[in-house]
Amino acid sequence: MRQLTLAAWLCFSLVPAMAADETVAPVPAPGPAADTAAPPNQPAPASSVEAAPIQIPPPPPVVECPPAAPPAPPLETPASKLKAAQQNLALPKVELFRATVKNTTPKKSIFSRLMSASVNPVDTDLLLDMRSFTERFPDFPETAEVYHLMAQVHVRTDNYSAAAIDWLLLRAAYPDSPFSKEAAKQMQALAGDDLKKHAATMKAMTSQLDTLKGDREERLAAMLRYLGGNTEKDFAAPIAEACSSFLVSNQGWLQEDVIEHAEARQQMLMDPQVALYHFDKVLALYPASPLRANSMLSMGNLQRNSLRAFDQAAKSYSKLIEQFPESPETKQAYELLGAMYDEDMRDYPNAIKTYEAAVARYKDDPIVLRALRAMANIQQNKANQSNRAIESYLKIADIFKGPEGLEALLAAERIATFNIRDWKMAIDINNRIMAFAPPQHEEAIKAQFNNARITEDELNDKEAARKLYEDFVAKYPNNSLTKDAKRRIDAINNTSK
Repeated sequence: MRQLTLAAWLCFSLVPAMAADETVAPVPAPGPAADTAAPPNQPAPASSVEAAPIQIPPPPPVVECPPAAPPAPPLETPASKLKAAQQNLALPKVELFRATVKNTTPKKSIFSRLMSASVNPVDTDLLLDMRSFTERFPDFPETAEVYHLMAQVHVRTDNYSAAAIDWLLLRAAYPDSPFSKEAAKQMQALAGDDLKKHAATMKAMTSQLDTLKGDREERLAAMLRYLGGNTEKDFAAPIAEACSSFLVSNQGWLQEDVIEHAEARQQMLMDPQVALYHFDKVLALYPASPLRANSMLSMGNLQRNSLRAFDQAAKSYSKLIEQFPESPETKQAYELLGAMYDEDMRDYPNAIKTYEAAVARYKDDPIVLRALRAMANIQQNKANQSNRAIESYLKIADIFKGPEGLEALLAAERIATFNIRDWKMAIDINNRIMAFAPPQHEEAIKAQFNNARITEDELNDKEAARKLYEDFVAKYPNNSLTKDAKRRIDAINNTSK
């Protein structure tokens, strides 16, 4: 019994030590104590330091995000409601246009043409509504068809030039539309029939389509800019209307001045006052426009040629010269102003003053030749200034060494000989002609003979004249004037005996 009790005690005493060994192995301390064994009847001492348990935090709870709220609908205003209503009506309007044009187009028989009026009363309202549609809905693909319908109405009212412009603009603005091919076909038919006399113009217009680039507005603006240079009156009205319509449908277009200027140029072919208004708009509204100089020149031309308002024209030309001295239009302004003073106002001093300013400004430019010729003509024939006319001609010869210079010397010689009968000046000019022209040139030969003749007949210096004739005969033995020179030599010799 005692042995059983002892065995049980040993088992219970060993349990804690075994548990400690399984958890953390103690590190024996250095020194003699490490070598001392525990008494066999006592349990090993437990470790004095135990490892702290690792605390793992629980995962955070999953928070579900609420679904995003739908965007708030845009605030409706009376203007937005009106715009939406108009857009909803756009397609029905196109259908209405299509049906109305179809139902109001007369039959193509000869009898129906004779019995029907050339203008259907509905056509005016149709064209106004369709033009308004193109201005309000330029981005709609259906707008291409509206252009096509407008052209059809113009054809049935015999306004073929307007129809051609409608189809041309359709092709420029909507080149990918199925109506573009039909427009090309219809334009070709017009060029071969009703607009045959304008076939070359229409061909030039059509060729511009290949040069167009960019989006709808850029293509259309480029075409209108080209059409602004049209000079045929039959196309002026539809081009001007197209320019005005473009500005309505593209408000804020950065190059409005270009379209305004194109419209002004077309109005020049129809009404000078309306054209002046549009040129004034270019000057008043677009201070940085590169078309200001051309607008001033055009205004001066309208005031001079169409309105006969010479004082106003003089102001326009002078303003152009003052504000844009380097522009190409300024050269024209000098000449036009000088010509107006001369031909229209009979103001010869201001005409000469204007031409002199051009000569000083442009040195050896071709405008100088024209200005000096105009000055010489005024001085010789209108202002009784023959000597000044000779100076103008001689200045031409100083600047221009080609045929123009020789022609000017001959003109100066005629004035000296026949107008003022200044024989010394005539001889000097003839000497310049001989130096200017090649020795065998006909005018050089005539100049040498004329000097001999003047010396004989006008200066009455027979001996000097005989010497000049002898030099002439020696230099030009086969010339037609040589026979006359020999005859004169004989006459002088007989007189001196």
